[in-house]
Amino acid sequence: MKIQPYMLLALRRNIENVVKLTDGEFDQIASRFTPKLIRKNQFLLEEQDKCKHDYFVIKGALRQYRMHDTKEWVNQFAFEGWWISDWYSMLNNTPSDFYIDALENSEVLQVNKKALDSLFDQIVKFDKFYRVMFQRAFSAQQKRIAFMQKSAESRYEEFVSMYGRFETHVSQAQIASYLGITRESLSRIKNLGIKRLIDQK
Repeated sequence: MKIQPYMLLALRRNIENVVKLTDGEFDQIASRFTPKLIRKNQFLLEEQDKCKHDYFVIKGALRQYRMHDTKEWVNQFAFEGWWISDWYSMLNNTPSDFYIDALENSEVLQVNKKALDSLFDQIVKFDKFYRVMFQRAFSAQQKRIAFMQKSAESRYEEFVSMYGRFETHVSQAQIASYLGITRESLSRIKNLGIKRLIDQK
């Protein structure tokens, strides 16, 4: 598959939310990315594999999850304009604890660690972009830890605030897994929310 202009536009817009690039700088960056089509339920990463790429989502929906006691525990969703990977595995060249798969047919741009390291050395602004991304990712993981200490109702409200416009891309079972509750509990929380709205009218 050949990289398409709309993919390049999406990538440039994402990077330039943090740093402004010259055309030459962006062309150099874009040359290291390759497009990939992922079918629904196809894996980009499986547990115990070493993560080799960072992925920028052009279209579709992905999730990162792990298995524990035969149950899926969703750690992250990624939609259009989001990034997803297992950086601990990639940085340390160790087997991953996670799976990454597609929730629907999706398109991503992928870049490997060797290409990233080269770009960091060559383009200071791109290095800054990734440093900002890492800071945001670290902050998100800290927030995720605090998130899991809150009530189930509060967790659902935060989920809607963060992912609400993408909720139709995700099954109720996957939402419940992300929240760390059962599907039955999720249904109860949603029904309570609907009841509150009706009572307010």
